[in-house]
Formats: sequence, C-alpha cells, structure tokens
Amino acid sequence: MLYCGILTKTIIMSQFEKLGYFLEYMIDDKYIGSTILEKPDREEIGYYGRIDEVATEDIIFSSKKKIKKGQAFHTRMYPLCGNKL
Repeated sequence: MLYCGILTKTIIMSQFEKLGYFLEYMIDDKYIGSTILEKPDREEIGYYGRIDEVATEDIIFSSKKKIKKGQAFHTRMYPLCGNKL
C-alpha cells in the first residue's frame, strides 16, 4: 500500500486507488495519533483544512496515547491512497 501524501489536486489523486481518508491529531504541532475515515469530514485537505478543537471527552488511540477532556488539539485530514492505477 502506498501513501499518496498531501495531494490536493484531483488529477493526481485519481492516479491512485482511493481507500478513504485519515485524520491526524496534533497537540502543539506534535503528532498524537490518527483515525481512519471512509468519507471526508471537511472540504479542504491538508494544512488548510486544519480544525482547532477542544476535547469534550478523553480520546484514546491504539498507541495508548490520549487527549484528555478539555485539552486543545487540532486535526488535519489527508487522503489514504493505495496502488497506482
């Protein structure tokens, strides 16, 4: 499986098998974890689609890292791509 990176152009993204999207969770620009999405939850992909949030409950990732309730964090969404078509 290949990760297609921060590709925002439809032409480039269409060259790869679309597997979905993933959200990166960051605190103070430090990577905390990620989750997989089937459909995008925002229009902008990458840095410009950044959403600043405050956790309403504890968020625990498979790596055992967590974002505590009330803690500020931000998310960015990226495409999750597979094999080149």
